[in-house]
Amino acid sequence: MALFIQKPILWNTYHYLRPSGVIATSGYPRESGYGHEEWNNSPQLLLKRGREHFRVFHTEKIGSAPLDENAGQTFVFMTVSHDGVQQLVGIAGNAIGLSQKRDKAQREEIIQELHLGELWEDAWAVENVQEQYGGNLRRFLTGWRRDLHWIPNWICPDDFYWWLDTPITLNAQVITGKSKLLSMFGSYTEWDLPTVGRVLDSVPPNQRTEKWARLADAVQSAPTDILDADDRPDGEEPITDVLIRANARRGQGLFRENLMRVWNSACAVSGIDCRELLIASHIKPWKTSTPKEKIDRLNGLLLSANLDALFDKGLITFDDNGNMHLSPRLDGRHREVLGLPQPLRFVPKGVDVYLRYHHDNVFQR
Repeated sequence: MALFIQKPILWNTYHYLRPSGVIATSGYPRESGYGHEEWNNSPQLLLKRGREHFRVFHTEKIGSAPLDENAGQTFVFMTVSHDGVQQLVGIAGNAIGLSQKRDKAQREEIIQELHLGELWEDAWAVENVQEQYGGNLRRFLTGWRRDLHWIPNWICPDDFYWWLDTPITLNAQVITGKSKLLSMFGSYTEWDLPTVGRVLDSVPPNQRTEKWARLADAVQSAPTDILDADDRPDGEEPITDVLIRANARRGQGLFRENLMRVWNSACAVSGIDCRELLIASHIKPWKTSTPKEKIDRLNGLLLSANLDALFDKGLITFDDNGNMHLSPRLDGRHREVLGLPQPLRFVPKGVDVYLRYHHDNVFQR
């Protein structure tokens, strides 16, 4: 199932490109004079894997949150408290936590690949940091190297990582019914779907970018059950592979977004463009697909919920030309109520191979 969490982070006045010297009252930022989250908007934290791009980012520990069970379907709402207000500064969707001991090797690999060790100069340039370490650079560097591997303790697809150009001031009473949102760096609050909806609605219309729409869609279409044990991270498989596979199996993340592009964000049959009703459905079933086919955007149809259910059960199928065929299990009354048959709006090149498989192996004749 999807996990929605509010995570307080340190306020930063340099748009989270580097530490800004804000003095914290608790947690790691209080001890060190800076926080690892202060690079969360830095382009240096962009991780590339071929055509796929990911964002690594940081928050302080999440504690006992069920991150493995919700790997790839965790949404992190990063908030700050400063100058008497509480604001939303960033959202990471379809994320995986990398905070366990087993993940240290992968965190260190990311550190090396992105040259994050070089960021120490940003921190040392802050007056407050130098004061915390008594002006002793050697002492600072010892602590820096010890804690460096914690910077990338989250990862998510870059398409689902939104750092706001202008922070959004949140009304805790309207959003949660309480006078104040959580502000402690070392803790988190789990939100339900209606609460997340109120947070997203707090974003003014003129700030609702394409990423806002993408995240709103991902939230509304997020799975309602936990991830299968076989799809959870184990510390051995590359975390980017885990993320792509976990999302694709659920018709989420990059797989769903790719289908949105192929089908112009509308149902492949009816053309309805209400994103909340659209399901990214594999044509060749997941269990019989090769690893490459599982994430292939051509192995998918974007269908409204009722058509997805029919297609998944083999009660409808399509030929190479996109014409719909109905199973005899759908009688005349069913066909009339559903308004079927209806053809695909178009057949993208390469989809016909998968359609033939579905017609020959899934369709109930």
